[in-house]
Amino acid sequence: MNIKRKYYHVASIVLVAMLIVNTLSTRSSAAELITNGSFETGTFAGWTAVNAAGSWFNWQTVTAGFTTGFNNPASPQAGLRDAFQGVAANAGGTYSLTQDITIPAASTASMTWRHRYQLDNATFCTGTACGTSNFSVQIMNTSNVLLQTLYSRNVAAETVVDTGWHSGIALLNSYAGQTIRIRFVSSVTATLAGPGSLEIDAVSVQAPAIPTSANATVSGRASTSTGVGIPRSTITLTDQYGVTRRAMTNGFGNYTFGDVPVGETYVINIANKQYAFGEPTRVITVSDNIANLDFQALF
Repeated sequence: MNIKRKYYHVASIVLVAMLIVNTLSTRSSAAELITNGSFETGTFAGWTAVNAAGSWFNWQTVTAGFTTGFNNPASPQAGLRDAFQGVAANAGGTYSLTQDITIPAASTASMTWRHRYQLDNATFCTGTACGTSNFSVQIMNTSNVLLQTLYSRNVAAETVVDTGWHSGIALLNSYAGQTIRIRFVSSVTATLAGPGSLEIDAVSVQAPAIPTSANATVSGRASTSTGVGIPRSTITLTDQYGVTRRAMTNGFGNYTFGDVPVGETYVINIANKQYAFGEPTRVITVSDNIANLDFQALF
């Protein structure tokens, strides 16, 4: 098997997983509903940060390389900063980071975020003394009633975990016309279980802008790292109902989808038997024509 085919098989496996839960976001012509989603202000402006009793490390914004000495160094994914807290606290302690947003009526909306959760529930304790820990991403109403859990990770006693940077995605269409609360929450059942760390970055909720036409065109180009067009690449465009359309890049690497309904969210991805792409899958919300939605190969 040559190197290009090895890349292709690995990329295919990653693509399937990304289509389910791990898609990075790229959107065009959409309104951002989250304030300070990458924490670049150096503060929690727009957010409400609550720290656990007996907190080891409170919520703070940190730059690359920050470490407590018991976690892999911080590595912001969007900009220079991310949100960080130390997980360990008194038994029953809970940290939360929340923001209220209003989803426009009769609108589609999608949420993306990135997180890294690290916890050592083994090195410094044994048995039940280690306790258990949980991290969740939730949708609440403004009365703090849980509406939906988007992601949850439980860590058992005597367990070590590092999720690495995880990319999350969720459609929030069912909350159109409502004010909801985005909530990142972690908790521990044993005093100072861990130590550990939680990083949050690149939080985004986008809803389409007012449509300018009944339908739109989505187009772009596939190319190598040196700018040469890649023909015969398969581009798929999947709407929020699971309906998929396909296009093939031409001899110059160009592709076009015409008559695309606006006001909807789509997953678009590229596949080629000879090339792997750095960002093969994206999420777009279409409110007008989108041009230059390009894909670049890794080599």
